Amino acid sequence: MPTVDVRASVRGGSLAGNPVGLEANESRELLVAQGLPTFAEITRQGNGWSMQTATLFAPLVAIPTTVAALEIFNNMSADTLVVSDLFASQVLATAASQTYAIYACVSTKKAAPTNVALSVFSSSGRAVRTTTAAGTIVAAVGTTVVANGWRPWGPPQAWGVATATPGNGWSVPVDGKMLVPPGCALLLHVVGALATASTFQVGASWYEVSLTNVA
Repeated sequence: MPTVDVRASVRGGSLAGNPVGLEANESRELLVAQGLPTFAEITRQGNGWSMQTATLFAPLVAIPTTVAALEIFNNMSADTLVVSDLFASQVLATAASQTYAIYACVSTKKAAPTNVALSVFSSSGRAVRTTTAAGTIVAAVGTTVVANGWRPWGPPQAWGVATATPGNGWSVPVDGKMLVPPGCALLLHVVGALATASTFQVGASWYEVSLTNVA
C-alpha cells in the first residue's frame, strides 16, 4: 500500500497554522484526544438554541396521540434541528404522590402550524429570537397533530409533596437521537399520574445544522 502522510492544521494558539502529524497505535487505530467538553465546539459555532412554553398546561394522564403541548416546527429550507435536550418543570403541584415523564416524537412533513410568539434563546450569547409565521422556527401550543411514534424520554420523575407548591424540574439528554428536517416538527408533551391542580412548562434545546436528510 502507498504511504500517505496525513497532517492536521492547528487552528489557534501560538502554533496556529502549523501542521501536526497524526498518530495511530499498533492496531492502526487513530489516536485522538478530546480537549473541550462534548458540545463545546458545536455550541461555539453559534447555532445552539432552546425554547419552552410560556403558558402553563396540565399534563396528560395517557400516552399522547393527537395533541402536542408544544410544537417546534422547522421552517427552514436546508438546516436540520439536531435535538440535544428535552426539559420540563412543574410550576404547580398538588399535595399527593405523583410521577411524570416527557413524551416526544418527530412529525412527518406537514404544514406549518399557527405561530405563537415564543422566545428562542441562544446557547452562546446571541440575541434572543421571537418566532414568527415566516421565521426559521414556528412555535405552536396545544396543536392537533398526527401521532408519529410518541415515546417517553428519560426516567420518570416521582415525588410527593405535603402542600400545593412548585414541584420538580428535569432535563433529558437526547444527543442527536431525534432530527427534525425542514418541514417537520418536534412534538412535546408531559404525561403523569395526576393532572388535577398540576401545571407544567416543557421545552427543548437543539442545534441548527446543514445535513443531508432522508425525510
